[in-house]
Amino acid sequence: MKILITILIILFFYTLTSCKKFPDLGEGYKLTYNSRGDIGIVNSSNSYVIYGHVLDYSFNTNFIIAAERPRDSIPECAGVIPNTNLKKCDDAFAKSTFLQYWIIDKRYKSIFNEHTKTFSNVYGPFNKEEYLFKKKKLNIPDELKLK
Repeated sequence: MKILITILIILFFYTLTSCKKFPDLGEGYKLTYNSRGDIGIVNSSNSYVIYGHVLDYSFNTNFIIAAERPRDSIPECAGVIPNTNLKKCDDAFAKSTFLQYWIIDKRYKSIFNEHTKTFSNVYGPFNKEEYLFKKKKLNIPDELKLK
């Protein structure tokens, strides 16, 4: 019995220490796992400002930029019910090249607009061309870029 308890304690601490640690994005923003196990971005109120899977991001004192692939952009994932066609969805999601882009302006408070269902300082989703245009319009330095 003592051996079993020891093994369980070791496994518990291994699980705690092996979880991926995300950097502090500043102003209360952080990366976190959503309910699907994808990585999203939440604000200081722990509200998702980007829910889908963030594949790339960069940040500085004033801005966070991100490339995201939301699962609802994949036809095979539409209306997926757990334990049904989840594998088909995951396979299609992994093969997809679809990306959308976001900009978070940390210089301003994140206020949720109930009518538009958007945050006041979060811009997107954009296609690549729209994203580059908005990035230039906001005077985001060229050094802040996605891979």
